[in-house]
Amino acid sequence: MNKMTLKEKIGQLIVFGFPETEVTPRIEKLIKEYKLGNILLFARNVKTTEQLFKLNNDIQELMIKNLGYPAFITIDQEGAMVTRIADKATFFPGAMTLAATNNPKNAYMQGKHMACELDALGINMNLAPVLDVNNNPLNPVIGARSFSDDVEIVNRFSEAYIEGLQTRVIATGKHFPGHGDTHVDSHLALPKVSFDKDRLHKIELAPFKNAIDKGIKSIMSAHVVFEAYDDKPATLSKTLLTDLLRDELGFEGLIVTDGMEMKAILNNYGSIESSINAILAGADLLLYCHNEHEQIGAAKLLEEAVLDGRIPMEVIDDRVERILKFKRELTTNIGKTYEDVKKRVENPKHRKFAQDIVIEALTLVKGEPFKKKGNVLFLGQLPKATTFADLTDGKSSAIEMLKDLDCDFLEVSINPEKEERDKLIKASSKYDQVVLTTYNSNIYTKQLDLIRELLKLNNELHVVSLRNPYDLYFVKEIKNYVCLYEYTKNSINALKLYLKGQITPKGTFPIHV
Repeated sequence: MNKMTLKEKIGQLIVFGFPETEVTPRIEKLIKEYKLGNILLFARNVKTTEQLFKLNNDIQELMIKNLGYPAFITIDQEGAMVTRIADKATFFPGAMTLAATNNPKNAYMQGKHMACELDALGINMNLAPVLDVNNNPLNPVIGARSFSDDVEIVNRFSEAYIEGLQTRVIATGKHFPGHGDTHVDSHLALPKVSFDKDRLHKIELAPFKNAIDKGIKSIMSAHVVFEAYDDKPATLSKTLLTDLLRDELGFEGLIVTDGMEMKAILNNYGSIESSINAILAGADLLLYCHNEHEQIGAAKLLEEAVLDGRIPMEVIDDRVERILKFKRELTTNIGKTYEDVKKRVENPKHRKFAQDIVIEALTLVKGEPFKKKGNVLFLGQLPKATTFADLTDGKSSAIEMLKDLDCDFLEVSINPEKEERDKLIKASSKYDQVVLTTYNSNIYTKQLDLIRELLKLNNELHVVSLRNPYDLYFVKEIKNYVCLYEYTKNSINALKLYLKGQITPKGTFPIHV
């Protein structure tokens, strides 16, 4: 580290995203000229797994040749709706789906299988799992990305998942100190949490402390204000990142910020300007996911801040020393071809595992299992990207995948207005049974109005949740309620088997409604 220039040290603190699917002169310049030392991948960077393998190898060759160290190649591969790699790799289930199986071994095996595929593709850090305790049904950003609203369930499943992931990659627990009991999405605004310290230690902080005790290597900060500790968001708070996370909870791993361009930071503190405060607060790695101007601007500002004394040199050295300690343990795929790793990425056993987990998670929360009686109408909607973390926006249609079922189909808008609901009610009144899928009705609340109106009919209604499972919380009159926790091809396949009577629900409801 003593041979590194200040610019090279600063570059190690930056994780940058980009829209390209291959190394371009622009990316080369960010590495060669600005010394930016790490990258973050999104779905936009992935055409095929073979292309992604080459991209990552090319990045590592550039990094090692020009900077002397490999990059942290990071990704949000949580599973379910937050999945960046879909082509040929396994589409794994999400956290709440795993928890609904009531078997933490499934979380361990998923972490292990996922790490096998990520490592084969050249990815060495997964920005997962979510350690937030989602105990607010109005939360617009976490929901089924969390294992549960129960601390004990979050602990059991997250520690197993982390152990599995860390067989090959760095796991990152997020969003410290907890984004579960908020009703604001930090991609869009600045959430505030007003609970006292005792409550925060019992609930929000407990999964992070548990993960630290179990050896998690990385933790992501939340752009959330915890008023009991500070009036600044955790990402910019020395009280939270250093005094609490480092000193009190004993965390010695990497502290990664959430995206610095998110509006919670951008609109209140400035994305570039906040780089100084994030580093001084205790962060090691700053995520700049989208904007080259801000990536370069942050690197330049940090360098200036060291030169003019706003950031002591020993602070930078502390962060870089920790980063390099973890980088010395990294391996790369340089010298390998995609054929060398193909069997680990395109793995039929992993795909079967993922489908089996979703089937195992199918949960009958209330009422009787569906059994066809007379004529049936299926009402379903397209999925919608609810948060900037999501992958999908109408990519998989349940109706399209279920079209061979013996029933009629009508598509429902994600948030149906009264005129549409009136037409749906009129159509539904002609059927003996109605199956209605819901998708985050805690956010798109007119779905709840549709449920209430359907319940007034003299037929049998079955409500099937395909993501956040809070319909029953808002409409307690629902008689038959089944949950699948995600809107994916695997969950639609499970729904098809269920409606055909070929499987029965075996899942355990992982939340308290």
